[in-house]
Amino acid sequence: MPLVSVIIPTRNRSSLLERALKSVTAQTYKDWEIIIIDDASSDGTENAVSVFQNGIIRYIRLSERKGGAVARNTGIKEAKGEFIAFLDDDDEWLPEKLEKQMNVILRDNSIALCYTGRQIKKEGNNFFGFSKKYSFHLPASDDHFKSIMTDNFVGPSSSVLIKKEVLDSAGGFDENLPCYQDYELFIRILRNGKAYGINEGLVNYYIGREEHVSLARENVIKAEGYLTKKYSNELYFPLLKKALKRINRMKMLKSFGYAKEVLKG
Repeated sequence: MPLVSVIIPTRNRSSLLERALKSVTAQTYKDWEIIIIDDASSDGTENAVSVFQNGIIRYIRLSERKGGAVARNTGIKEAKGEFIAFLDDDDEWLPEKLEKQMNVILRDNSIALCYTGRQIKKEGNNFFGFSKKYSFHLPASDDHFKSIMTDNFVGPSSSVLIKKEVLDSAGGFDENLPCYQDYELFIRILRNGKAYGINEGLVNYYIGREEHVSLARENVIKAEGYLTKKYSNELYFPLLKKALKRINRMKMLKSFGYAKEVLKG
């Protein structure tokens, strides 16, 4: 059985999915399986995947659109590996990404998740304003729960490697959230767990090709309200409220569509 299960949720991005798949098959670490969860695509995604079918890729198609959280949770349930790595269909890994993370997580049993830096790549015309070329953050303190409530220092799900037992214990992604699902999962994991960051750009994180669900103002408002209720009794809840406000302001700088929606009121 493979030691690592790579979960790739996808919907109507067959051309981009090929890039993501190639970045997994090019990994220097080879003990993995790929699980593709097709969220009811209508663009021939299954045909694109069939080119790569060689026994190490499992393709699962959802009969109707369920969203990223359901797709990822489906992949977690199907995973055979002891460790789970997520890759969005529009991102790609550098060849040594999994090898370097496995070297870290196998030598320290206290690490619940391992994340890396991201090289940020602009595509299309939807992104504007301030943009880094590289992103990596360490937790603000040794209290990783307090740090994640203050800021999502881990980053997007494409950079993380997580123990499957940790994901199962946490309950996977919250399917009630329209966005911020990865951030909220990290909050639950780091309530009792520890994160380890590798300060190298081992993920190419693409932005600006199209507007994402997380950049829809209605979804942001719903998610903020939901998280406010869910974590209102936590000790570090005031820190989370500030973090969400800060993240929302940054979204205005990143998305034409989101900025227009905010300005319309």
